[in-house]
Amino acid sequence: MKKLFLLISMVLSTNAYAAFNCSVYVNRVLVYGDGSVNILHSGRNDFTYICNTKGTWKGIDTVTCSLWVGMLQSTQNNARRAIFYYGGEGSCETLPTYGNAPAPVYIGSIK
Repeated sequence: MKKLFLLISMVLSTNAYAAFNCSVYVNRVLVYGDGSVNILHSGRNDFTYICNTKGTWKGIDTVTCSLWVGMLQSTQNNARRAIFYYGGEGSCETLPTYGNAPAPVYIGSIK
């Protein structure tokens, strides 16, 4: 009985912390005059809003946003991949576009 309880709790806890990531090539990095940042990457093939350089958006502050922009421009210029990690359920292909996108938990570069 204890083993069954342990197995069930492991399955339930895994679902409660579902997450996904996208390992992609960055095709466009757009920074608008109002500070909003849209990314076009190979995992979605549509623009995804990730942050705002002029104000906090969904918990992402301006410093983090500016660092992400620089890193993503570098990955694009050097034909490297980037990784976007999101909490919750989903996939790269079904990621909401533009301002409907969730905030990334982190963004990194992949060699």
